Amino acid sequence: MDLLGKTILITRAADQSADLRDALLRLGARVIERPAIEVKPPEDWRPVDAAIFRLESYDWILFTSANAVELFMKRLEVHGIHSIHSASRRVSIAVVGPATAEKLREWNLSANLVPEDFRAEGLLDAFPMDLAGTRILFPRAASAREILPEELRRRGATVDVVVAYRTVRAAGLNDLGRLLTSEPIDCVVFMSPSTIRFVLEALDEDAALKLRTLPAAVIGPVTDEAAASSGLTTRIKPVQSTVADLVQAIQNHFLAK
Repeated sequence: MDLLGKTILITRAADQSADLRDALLRLGARVIERPAIEVKPPEDWRPVDAAIFRLESYDWILFTSANAVELFMKRLEVHGIHSIHSASRRVSIAVVGPATAEKLREWNLSANLVPEDFRAEGLLDAFPMDLAGTRILFPRAASAREILPEELRRRGATVDVVVAYRTVRAAGLNDLGRLLTSEPIDCVVFMSPSTIRFVLEALDEDAALKLRTLPAAVIGPVTDEAAASSGLTTRIKPVQSTVADLVQAIQNHFLAK
């Protein structure tokens, strides 16, 4: 019960927060859930569908989030395809980190490539500099960093980027300002840059100032960079980008105080 008496605010999408919430509860924390994002399908499935129908032509599929895996695989099922490899025996799969690899395993798939550095730059380090003739499919969010497809193309690859999902601001953030200024919050958990952006957009100046005084637990180097640029200066960061390591980092932070 190392977190007994601590109140942790988590901002992850509601349908993805159970493992994080349950782990914190087991350690005695009081958990408040205010999802910052909702994951929505793309406004137009046609680019994804076209890529599915020519899946055999690709050498690699890149996934940089568990959401991309989930939405892409569900779209395959709409077309009666129950595995990437039943549509293409030649394609290899690269993922950005262990959480994305774990989502693949839920679909009975395994990643051929998981970089040591869990972000786009890590994937780039893992790919060769000469990618001439290589065809890559990249299903991703509607809003995402461009460094990965741009650099892969510079190396000679053909990269087809298709929107597999959108993240939108959740309606439940409306009372977040009141919550931050009236509740004794000890830590706020952010799982992605978009959660940080949507939370700050929902706050007035006083609530935003209060947020910046609280320890922020973040997962992954890209989320950490977004937190830093948003003025969240006290950041709890796990070594590995997994929920279990994040919970351990939160636990260690409060044990050290």
